[in-house]
Amino acid sequence: MGPEIYAEGGRVSIGRAAMLLAMSQDREEEETLKAWLRTKGLDKVVATEVSGQLADFKQKVVKNAVAAALNTGVVGNDPRHLHGVNHAVLEAAQGILLAAMANPSIKVKLAIVSNGGWVAVGMFGVAALHLATNHERAGLGIMHL
Repeated sequence: MGPEIYAEGGRVSIGRAAMLLAMSQDREEEETLKAWLRTKGLDKVVATEVSGQLADFKQKVVKNAVAAALNTGVVGNDPRHLHGVNHAVLEAAQGILLAAMANPSIKVKLAIVSNGGWVAVGMFGVAALHLATNHERAGLGIMHL
Protein backbone atom coordinates (compact mmCIF):
# COMPACT_ATOMS: atom_id res chain seq x y z
CA MET A 1 0.00 0.00 0.00
CA GLY A 2 1.51 3.32 -1.06
CA PRO A 3 0.80 6.97 -0.36
CA GLU A 4 -1.97 6.94 -3.00
CA ILE A 5 -4.44 5.98 -0.26
CA TYR A 6 -4.08 9.56 1.03
CA ALA A 7 -5.21 11.11 -2.24
CA GLU A 8 -8.91 11.87 -2.43
CA GLY A 9 -10.09 12.24 -5.99
CA GLY A 10 -6.45 12.33 -7.09
CA ARG A 11 -5.71 15.36 -4.88
CA VAL A 12 -3.97 15.69 -1.56
CA SER A 13 -4.79 18.47 0.92
CA ILE A 14 -1.85 20.61 1.96
CA GLY A 15 -2.51 19.76 5.61
CA ARG A 16 -2.33 16.04 4.94
CA ALA A 17 0.76 16.56 2.77
CA ALA A 18 2.51 18.50 5.55
CA MET A 19 1.74 15.83 8.14
CA LEU A 20 2.84 12.96 5.88
CA LEU A 21 6.11 14.71 5.15
CA ALA A 22 6.67 15.59 8.83
CA MET A 23 6.11 11.94 9.75
CA SER A 24 8.59 10.58 7.20
CA GLN A 25 11.16 8.45 8.97
CA ASP A 26 14.29 9.15 6.97
CA ARG A 27 15.66 11.20 4.07
CA GLU A 28 14.82 8.46 1.54
CA GLU A 29 11.16 8.33 2.56
CA GLU A 30 11.06 12.13 2.63
CA GLU A 31 12.37 12.34 -0.95
CA THR A 32 9.92 9.65 -2.10
CA LEU A 33 7.02 11.61 -0.57
CA LYS A 34 8.22 14.87 -2.12
CA ALA A 35 8.35 13.22 -5.54
CA TRP A 36 4.85 11.79 -5.05
CA LEU A 37 3.50 15.17 -3.89
CA ARG A 38 4.91 16.77 -7.07
CA THR A 39 2.80 14.34 -9.11
CA LYS A 40 -0.22 15.69 -7.19
CA GLY A 41 0.63 19.30 -8.04
CA LEU A 42 2.30 20.16 -4.74
CA ASP A 43 5.85 21.20 -5.59
CA LYS A 44 6.32 23.85 -2.89
CA VAL A 45 7.42 21.64 -0.02
CA VAL A 46 10.28 21.54 2.46
CA ALA A 47 11.16 19.59 5.59
CA THR A 48 13.61 20.41 8.36
CA GLU A 49 14.25 19.46 11.97
CA VAL A 50 14.11 21.60 15.08
CA SER A 51 15.21 20.48 18.53
CA GLY A 52 16.22 21.77 21.92
CA GLN A 53 15.01 22.47 25.41
CA LEU A 54 11.64 24.23 25.54
CA ALA A 55 13.04 27.78 25.66
CA ASP A 56 15.47 27.08 22.79
CA PHE A 57 12.78 25.35 20.76
CA LYS A 58 10.41 28.31 21.09
CA GLN A 59 13.15 30.68 19.92
CA LYS A 60 14.23 28.52 16.97
CA VAL A 61 11.04 27.03 15.56
CA VAL A 62 9.62 30.10 13.77
CA LYS A 63 13.04 31.32 12.64
CA ASN A 64 14.02 27.91 11.23
CA ALA A 65 10.66 27.42 9.52
CA VAL A 66 10.71 30.85 7.86
CA ALA A 67 14.32 30.37 6.73
CA ALA A 68 13.54 26.93 5.25
CA ALA A 69 10.42 28.22 3.47
CA LEU A 70 12.24 31.24 2.02
CA ASN A 71 15.43 29.40 1.05
CA THR A 72 13.51 26.75 -0.90
CA GLY A 73 10.92 29.05 -2.49
CA VAL A 74 7.97 27.48 -0.67
CA VAL A 75 6.85 31.05 0.04
CA GLY A 76 7.99 34.36 -1.35
CA ASN A 77 9.75 37.14 0.52
CA ASP A 78 6.45 38.95 1.02
CA PRO A 79 5.11 40.16 4.38
CA ARG A 80 1.81 38.29 3.84
CA HIS A 81 3.64 35.04 3.13
CA LEU A 82 5.91 35.41 6.14
CA HIS A 83 2.93 36.28 8.30
CA GLY A 84 1.16 33.12 7.09
CA VAL A 85 4.14 30.91 7.86
CA ASN A 86 4.54 32.47 11.31
CA HIS A 87 0.93 31.81 12.24
CA ALA A 88 0.90 28.28 10.82
CA VAL A 89 4.06 27.43 12.80
CA LEU A 90 2.62 28.82 16.03
CA GLU A 91 -0.62 26.88 15.48
CA ALA A 92 1.25 23.64 14.77
CA ALA A 93 3.48 24.17 17.80
CA GLN A 94 0.39 24.10 20.02
CA GLY A 95 0.11 20.36 19.37
CA ILE A 96 3.74 19.84 20.30
CA LEU A 97 3.70 22.08 23.36
CA LEU A 98 0.21 21.16 24.54
CA ALA A 99 1.42 19.58 27.75
CA ALA A 100 4.64 21.53 28.12
CA MET A 101 6.04 20.34 31.41
CA ALA A 102 8.84 22.11 33.27
CA ASN A 103 11.52 22.30 30.56
CA PRO A 104 11.15 19.34 28.21
CA SER A 105 13.58 18.38 25.50
CA ILE A 106 11.82 18.59 22.14
CA LYS A 107 12.79 17.18 18.75
CA VAL A 108 10.46 17.50 15.76
CA LYS A 109 10.50 17.18 12.04
CA LEU A 110 8.76 20.19 10.56
CA ALA A 111 7.28 20.20 7.06
CA ILE A 112 5.94 23.19 5.15
CA VAL A 113 3.67 22.84 2.12
CA SER A 114 2.10 25.63 0.06
CA ASN A 115 -0.30 25.67 -2.84
CA GLY A 116 0.23 29.39 -3.48
CA GLY A 117 -2.85 30.56 -1.59
CA TRP A 118 -2.40 28.66 1.65
CA VAL A 119 0.47 27.31 3.71
CA ALA A 120 0.43 24.27 5.99
CA VAL A 121 2.99 23.42 8.66
CA GLY A 122 3.09 19.90 10.05
CA MET A 123 5.19 18.86 13.02
CA PHE A 124 5.86 15.39 14.36
CA GLY A 125 8.36 14.38 16.99
CA VAL A 126 8.99 13.72 20.65
CA ALA A 127 9.03 15.69 23.88
CA ALA A 128 10.42 14.42 27.19
CA LEU A 129 11.84 15.45 30.53
CA HIS A 130 14.09 12.38 30.43
CA LEU A 131 15.26 10.08 27.62
CA ALA A 132 13.18 7.22 29.04
CA THR A 133 9.97 9.25 28.95
CA ASN A 134 9.66 10.33 25.31
CA HIS A 135 6.13 11.07 24.16
CA GLU A 136 5.29 11.38 20.48
CA ARG A 137 3.57 14.63 19.61
CA ALA A 138 2.05 16.10 16.48
CA GLY A 139 0.72 19.47 15.40
CA LEU A 140 -0.74 21.05 12.28
CA GLY A 141 -1.22 24.69 11.37
CA ILE A 142 -2.79 26.09 8.21
CA MET A 143 -2.95 29.75 7.22
CA HIS A 144 -3.83 31.77 4.15
CA LEU A 145 -1.07 33.70 2.40
